[in-house]
Amino acid sequence: MTPFNRIFQTTTAQVTALVCVLFGLFHLYTAGRGPFSAMDQRVIHLTFGLVLVFLNKPIHSGVEGVWRLFDVLLALVALAVGGYLYLYSADIAFRLGIASTADLVAGAALILLLLEATRRVLGWPLPLIAGIAILYGFFGDKLPGILAHSGFGADRLISHLSLTTEGIFTVPLGVSATVVVIFIIFATFLNATGAGQYFIDLVMSYFGRSKGAPAKSAVVGSAMMGTLSGSVIANVMGTGSFTIPLMKRSGYRPTVAAAVEACTSTGGQIMPPVMGAAAFIIAEFLRVPYLDVIKAAIIPAVLFYVALFAYVHLEAARSGLKGLPEEEIREYRDRRQGKHYLITPLLALVGMMTLLNWSPTRSAFFAILLTLAIGFIQKTGRISLTKLIDIFRQAGMTMLEVVTACATAGIIIGVLSLTGLGLQLSSVLTSLAGGSLPILLVLTMIVSLVLGMGLTTTACYVILAVLVAPAMIKMGIDPMAAHMFVFFFGMYSFITPPVSLGAFAAAGIAGSSPMATGYLAWKIALPGFILPFIFVFYPAMLMKGSWPEILSVAATGLVGVLFASTALVGFLRRNLNLLERGALITAGILLIHGGLVTDVLGMVLGGATALNCYLRAPRTNKTDALDPTIGADTPPVRSQF
Repeated sequence: MTPFNRIFQTTTAQVTALVCVLFGLFHLYTAGRGPFSAMDQRVIHLTFGLVLVFLNKPIHSGVEGVWRLFDVLLALVALAVGGYLYLYSADIAFRLGIASTADLVAGAALILLLLEATRRVLGWPLPLIAGIAILYGFFGDKLPGILAHSGFGADRLISHLSLTTEGIFTVPLGVSATVVVIFIIFATFLNATGAGQYFIDLVMSYFGRSKGAPAKSAVVGSAMMGTLSGSVIANVMGTGSFTIPLMKRSGYRPTVAAAVEACTSTGGQIMPPVMGAAAFIIAEFLRVPYLDVIKAAIIPAVLFYVALFAYVHLEAARSGLKGLPEEEIREYRDRRQGKHYLITPLLALVGMMTLLNWSPTRSAFFAILLTLAIGFIQKTGRISLTKLIDIFRQAGMTMLEVVTACATAGIIIGVLSLTGLGLQLSSVLTSLAGGSLPILLVLTMIVSLVLGMGLTTTACYVILAVLVAPAMIKMGIDPMAAHMFVFFFGMYSFITPPVSLGAFAAAGIAGSSPMATGYLAWKIALPGFILPFIFVFYPAMLMKGSWPEILSVAATGLVGVLFASTALVGFLRRNLNLLERGALITAGILLIHGGLVTDVLGMVLGGATALNCYLRAPRTNKTDALDPTIGADTPPVRSQF
């Protein structure tokens, strides 16, 4: 490394740490005293994000030397643009959209900086979609049919997208600047106290003796941590770096270990009480309390994880895997002993939101203070000044994905609102479906999965919430069900081939084939793909309706996902034939579907098939036969324990 590069990296690291500390302190301050005006809060938030991106994400991987000075220049330009918009925000608003030359220059620079920053953080797909949207705003008058509009000049388009709260600074960035950022800071603080390791130790000490204990710890542990991070990739890299090697060591094949971790980390986005960034945006779009979103997600999230838990248990039983040795379980038990206080901030957060009816931001703010107090007084892992700075640095860097995604999605929303295309496309989707709700749902699912292949869940949800959700609501679907539908399938894109980013990240840790891992993750999560269709037709699954209806849907759904997972594994005390697997998957779908007739048919069919499997099972099962549909990148391995 040249002296210049060494000095540059050291200086950049120090400046990054300072910016991240200021970033975190600003949001803690506004969470405690209340946010600034909408425009000011969002401008400051985005400016911090852009500066951090250009300081830490080179224009291209491997670029160094004097070329990095160009990135510093972009960071300074971002700071200047943000400073201008903040200082003159009142003057810009007073002129009622009549932009000056300086306004337009700052606005155009902001758009270009944002597109480049998003490319560096998230890759090409989202900036390309935003770029196409901008071109559509310019040249829409030259398009035929329903795509045509009167066309807008540069001044009108730049002003609308960058100088008002209708474009870049619209709802998604507003949620990112007030709610999401404070929860990411909370999750980072909580993890720094050792809560993440405590969750793993807790799960392993309870499930260590059971078959496939490491995979079960991955399911439960990733659900606990995923609800805090809300990021699939961050969850995979965090818990997966521990659980995947442990699963492989206990006998799971690399593909299975990676696929299980990918599924559990993906599901963290729908696991209350925190969920992912998109959940907060759902509440803002629907103008409902965030607790309503939590309530709606509880049953589908539990059913999703029950299906995963059943899969890993049956896979372990079929492969002849055993639990961990007693001495290793004792090690986990000893390590978690006396550390139950680590979950106090999470319990306090839930209590403040539910019992005291505080806002999510205020609740998270006081939960952070409690976490900080615990970090200062605990004997092991105490938070020092150096560690505190590192916590703010981690939180700031984690926010970059959310900031850029929300801001760039705002460009798309701004163009759609300016041109009226959103309403037109909703009508087109309704026409393509021919007035058929099932066809509209299938079309929406396909669009969600395809769009989500290159986007974050948040960006995918925001775009679909504007384009597709109105058409679903127009056809009579409950608004919460419509938004949750596109949210779920945007999330599932992380484990749906050919571009399943969550599975690819897990495969990198496990050393397995990315495509094979993606296919198996998709297969494991198949019961979860049914859930969004069900809660559209039966909103009781979203806690809407009477308690008897809700309990009935939850109970039958629980049995249904167990039958479906059993069919996917192909094992219930013995290997199942195709007829038995077909009967169980059919029973599972009937039970998850809801309705008295389908519930009775599903229970009879599934119960009879399961009973037949038990009665015809050999007294001792020593087979290690593996499902040929899974594929085998390594031979089956018996547990060494």
